[in-house]
Amino acid sequence: MCTVLLRFAPGEAWPLLLAAVRDEFVDRAWDPPGAHWGDGLWGGRDRTAGGTWLAVDPHTPGVAAVLNGVRLPPPAEGRRPTRGTLPLDALRGHAPRGGDHDGFHLLAGTPEEVRLWSWDGTELVERSLPPGDHIVVNRGIGLTDEPVVAHFLPLLRSAAGPTADADALSTVDFWGDWARLLGGDGLDPADPRALLVRRTFGELAYGSTSASLVAVGPGRVRYDFSASPSDPATWRRILPNG
Repeated sequence: MCTVLLRFAPGEAWPLLLAAVRDEFVDRAWDPPGAHWGDGLWGGRDRTAGGTWLAVDPHTPGVAAVLNGVRLPPPAEGRRPTRGTLPLDALRGHAPRGGDHDGFHLLAGTPEEVRLWSWDGTELVERSLPPGDHIVVNRGIGLTDEPVVAHFLPLLRSAAGPTADADALSTVDFWGDWARLLGGDGLDPADPRALLVRRTFGELAYGSTSASLVAVGPGRVRYDFSASPSDPATWRRILPNG
């Protein structure tokens, strides 16, 4: 289960804060965040399909993330298009269409607005998220019956946002409560409430393979990344780069 935690607070120094955990089969190859697509967008790249689970535009600025939804029956011919292009397209100004994709939930946010598109194979629902704290999982948004939401939403609501603007600060120093939140709150990866998960399907290992923290403000963005978010020492700043 991929999970996105976000806070939309218009008027604050950082109006949009987003924390995303990517869950995937651990042997699926990927590249760490970079400007892989040649158009100024940043994100980790899936080597299998070439897309991404989260993309950042440092210029607009904005962020977009996709979570897999329901898997639809295989098409009569060929295969369904990758959902990994959706965050990139959203930041390029192209609203999603469900079409032949498997189900998804696509978030796209700027300092001014956050939008969520949900596709179930039949209907594409678009909504504008109100200010506040939100958690999105593979089933959708606002699902307090999901154990991970029930456990982490109160923790999210009590988490202080970044107060410092120093680009040189470490992830832990800049993000504070949010970095600790992505440490998983000490839950076992097999716990139904776990944010950082680990499962086995036959001989295949599935789990939380990375996490991202993105702060979006007027004319600026801060993007941090870890392939092992439970270890504070593994976090590194991606943007501002240099």
